[in-house]
Amino acid sequence: MIIGGFYQVLVIFGLHWAIIPIVVNDITSTGHSYLNAIVSATMVAQGGAVLAIALKSKVASVKELAWPATISAFCGVTEPAMYGINLKYGRAFVTASIGGAVGGFLTGLFNVNMWGFAGSLIGFTSFINPKGIDFSLYGYLIASVVDIVVSFTLTWMFGFSDSDVKKVKTAPAKKHLGQEVAE
Repeated sequence: MIIGGFYQVLVIFGLHWAIIPIVVNDITSTGHSYLNAIVSATMVAQGGAVLAIALKSKVASVKELAWPATISAFCGVTEPAMYGINLKYGRAFVTASIGGAVGGFLTGLFNVNMWGFAGSLIGFTSFINPKGIDFSLYGYLIASVVDIVVSFTLTWMFGFSDSDVKKVKTAPAKKHLGQEVAE
């Protein structure tokens, strides 16, 4: 739950790259990685949150960015969703992180393993055990659906409103080295 809730914070600072050697070691020494399964859940959660914004917002510039960011997050690249939308509007990142915590909890609870590196929804084949389909695939599917529902619902209800867009656009300017700079 802790890893699922805070992994995307590591992504903000680029520190998530420190996790990759651990995942590589897991896969090379055991053939699978529990950690990578949790990381995958955090990607799905970011996608669920930005999907809620894409559907809820009536602001064209937000929709134009949110739709491709949703696709990107569901393909395992969360930076467009995070930097372009979720962090920009603050509460959306928090609601996505809560969804990631729930997804991380479920992947741990269900003992979900991952046999490859491709994560998020596009990486579903990484959850298929080379010895045959086992509960890792089903646990991944359950965790992903719950992950999307939680992050989507929380973001829809608490994480975003179109008034947030106005607040970001109308942030007061500050003087910086004799020039006006928007916050």
